[in-house]
Amino acid sequence: MVRVVQRGAQRTKAIVTALHNYSRTDDESVVDFDIDRSIDDSLELLRHLLKDKTVTKRYGDVGRVRGHAGQVNQVFMNLLTNAAQALSGRADATITIETSGDADAVAVKIQDNGQGIPPEVLPRIWDPFFTTKDVGEGTGLGLSIVHELVERHGGTIECKTTVGAGTVFTVKLPRQIPLAVAARRKGASLLSRSG
Repeated sequence: MVRVVQRGAQRTKAIVTALHNYSRTDDESVVDFDIDRSIDDSLELLRHLLKDKTVTKRYGDVGRVRGHAGQVNQVFMNLLTNAAQALSGRADATITIETSGDADAVAVKIQDNGQGIPPEVLPRIWDPFFTTKDVGEGTGLGLSIVHELVERHGGTIECKTTVGAGTVFTVKLPRQIPLAVAARRKGASLLSRSG
């Protein structure tokens, strides 16, 4: 009984820590943050979706990047949620996460071994409100938001998929959000507040 209570307390502490890290930054502020830790926090918060799936992490020596931490956390949360949902009901469900980086940029690959995305659907995955999920299961905004947030950071996202063999999303982010992008973001934020 004591071991069960201790495990429950440790799990609660891990969730509270992940929530704290996940929400610790204001969307408007540019901060230095650890990419691997952001992924780990997202995994912790999604543990209920991942409990019957194998998650393999291959972290490189990525270090820190400068940007909007909360927005990047949202990118990982959405991509990992989609990967988990793509694996629903699969016996050998596996998600593989790889991080790598150099002096200028970091790359994060999130791969699943699900059914893949049909070729006729692939061109529409970034469209707002487009979804292949059943009614009530998705809004069709997840990948649209991901695409927007990655672009806000001056980064890129690409999707490679094979029907029956899975999908891999690769997010590339500069080490530091470009000044022009940050200035546009700040200007848009000021306009939205005044309007």
